[in-house]
This record gives sequence, C-alpha cells and structure tokens, in this order.
Amino acid sequence: MNIKKIAVLAGLMTMGMVSFAMEEGEAEVLRTKEQKESSIFNINDRVRFNENQLEMNGNLHLDKNNRLEMRLRHYSDVGYGDLRDTRDSGKTAEDRTEMRFRLHTQIDVEDMIIRTELKTDTYGSNDGVNNFGGNKQYFRVQPTWHLFTDVEGLSSHLRAGIAFQHYSPDAASTENSYLFTSSFENFYTINDYLEIEGNIYYDYTFAGSGTEDYNSVDIEAYAYANYPLYNAENGMKLEALLEGGFDPYSFGARHFGDLNNVSGSGVEGHETYVFYAEPSIQVSKSLDENNSVYLKGGYYVEKNNENSTSDVDDTAFIRFGYTSKF
Repeated sequence: MNIKKIAVLAGLMTMGMVSFAMEEGEAEVLRTKEQKESSIFNINDRVRFNENQLEMNGNLHLDKNNRLEMRLRHYSDVGYGDLRDTRDSGKTAEDRTEMRFRLHTQIDVEDMIIRTELKTDTYGSNDGVNNFGGNKQYFRVQPTWHLFTDVEGLSSHLRAGIAFQHYSPDAASTENSYLFTSSFENFYTINDYLEIEGNIYYDYTFAGSGTEDYNSVDIEAYAYANYPLYNAENGMKLEALLEGGFDPYSFGARHFGDLNNVSGSGVEGHETYVFYAEPSIQVSKSLDENNSVYLKGGYYVEKNNENSTSDVDDTAFIRFGYTSKF
C-alpha cells in the first residue's frame, strides 16, 4: 500500500456521517427501525480508489402518514499525477451528480404503503461508464407490502410498480422507456452484534419502437457486524465494525429472445459483480441527546469482474462524521 497515497486520501476526507445508505444499491437510505422513526440528517464524504463520493441524506417525517427520504450524491475524480489510481474498481463516474427523493405514504390498507420516487442523474462530458454527458430522470410509483410482521427481528418488503425513464437530448441515442419494476428486500437482526441483508430486484423494460423489450435481475447481499470495545459514561464509544457482501450482483439486461446474451449500454447493460469486505475501528462521541461525531478508520478490499491490477483491489480509508436528529 502506497503510504503517500493513503496520506493524500486521508487529507481529502471532509466532514461525514455514518450513512446507512447502500453504496450503489436501491435499498432504503435508512435501514433500521430507530432511524426511520426519527427525522435525521447525515453527511458523508468517501474517498475510495480513484473516486470521491460526497453524500448528504436525510429522513423527514412530514406527518403521521408521510415520510420523505432525500439523498444527494456527487462523484468526482481525485487521482492526480503519480498518485492516480488506474484500477477499474470504484469508477462509477468522473463527474456526476445524483439526486433522489422517496416519499413513503401510509394508506388505509394494512401493512401496505405507497413509495413514490424521483431520481435525476447529471453527467459531465464523459462519466467514465456510459460515455455521454447530459442527464436522465427516473420516476416510479411502487405499492409496498410489509411481509412477515410476526417474525421478530425481520423486516421484509415486497415492492411492485411502474416507472418512466427520460434522457436529455444530449445524452446519446438512448430512448425514453417505461418499466415494470419490483423488489423483495429483507433485513434481519440476528443479535446485538450481527445483522444481514438480502435484496432481489427485477425490472422489465418496455423499449421504444423498433427495439426489443428486455428484463434485468440484480442481487444484493450484506452482513454487518458491530462489536463494542469501550463505552464510557461521557458518551465516548469505541467499536469494531465489519461490513461485507455482494454490492450488487447484476445479471445485466437480457432480451427475452436471447437470455444467454447481455445487451444494452452502460452499467445497466452489463453482467457485473462486486464482492467486498470492509473491517474498521470507529470512535464516536455524543455531544448531546441529538448530535454526535465519529472518527472511523479501516481497510477496504474488493473482488469484481474487472480487477485490472491483481486478483483483488484494496485501499485504506479514514472518515470523520456527524449526525443530527431533530
């Protein structure tokens, strides 16, 4: 590991927060029941490999039946000169901004909510993945059923709905499309120290005139371990953390006429996988009842379908964070 590079990446870290967001997946930003019941704001800045991801997310209760999730992410390149990382890992975009809003509305039907989502991506002249500038918007509505409410520690949701994807005129020749979109999302708390998550996503895209419809399947699987090492009365806490899993495993876009071949362009049109592990040590301090800060350092290792320098890619990281409940 290049010590000079670690020092540069550590110096680039800005104020952040323990974000409960999946890095690239479609699961909810706030996973735990306690977080969902609170109005909370997080900010997180992550430097990994050649990429910086600055994220702000929040959970706002509008009234007793409506909860709004907000997420803003900006990706940028942080490699320069001899320190530039040429590996394929972590390269989602050299210049990209993503905004996402999700409104969860409780209706009269028991154990059912309506999730309305608006997402927009704004790309630079070349994002490193799709190779086009411009922007795209994504809107969908998903009735959501909360399943297995009688199983302690398990949070399971089945979602199924419709979506519309729109591309700006300068975003290459990709046509606007309608989709049937669905997912089966599960989060299980085993005990005070261990949690697991598993999600399956299925989309059917109704392509434009002259093109064939296609479907895609993605799978995510994660494990989270949190072991307390020290807990003081003044609010200081030291923890050993471990996160790992598939993030995600994509089978790619496939036409029904030929399920053996992956079609399409960009990330959505490729069969990909990321298998990773991230052990870390975190020290946190409660400032008062609603505010806390933390310092986190660890090691990240990743195996994917495009490792270019070795069988795996790895990097060290350090983060400083803040969270506020209101």
